[in-house]
Amino acid sequence: MSLTTELPRTDVRPAELAAYIREHATAEELDILQELRGKRRDIVWAVRGSLVRTGTKVEMTNMKPKYLNGLGGTVTNTRKSKKGETLADIALDAQSAARLAKARRNGDPADVIEGIPLAGLVLA
Repeated sequence: MSLTTELPRTDVRPAELAAYIREHATAEELDILQELRGKRRDIVWAVRGSLVRTGTKVEMTNMKPKYLNGLGGTVTNTRKSKKGETLADIALDAQSAARLAKARRNGDPADVIEGIPLAGLVLA
């Protein structure tokens, strides 16, 4: 059975799907999956980018370091990186600024975090 044919069930869990791919995928199908992953990322960035504007309230997600996840605030500025990716500067709300100061090793407060990729933001 090829990956391009229907799987027998519609309630497949991610671990089962990964095992199926590992055991049955051809090199060509793996190349297709890798290309689709890149296209999905581009679409997510485009959609998020179209929603994020100066003044938009956002929350950070899927960030590294992990302590940035869940911090919220207001977009103060957007700009393009050298690679053409749109980045946002976020003015943190008081609760997030306090949480960030506590999480940082040096304890320095930060009211603004600069250069956050739009893929790491969700509307609050």
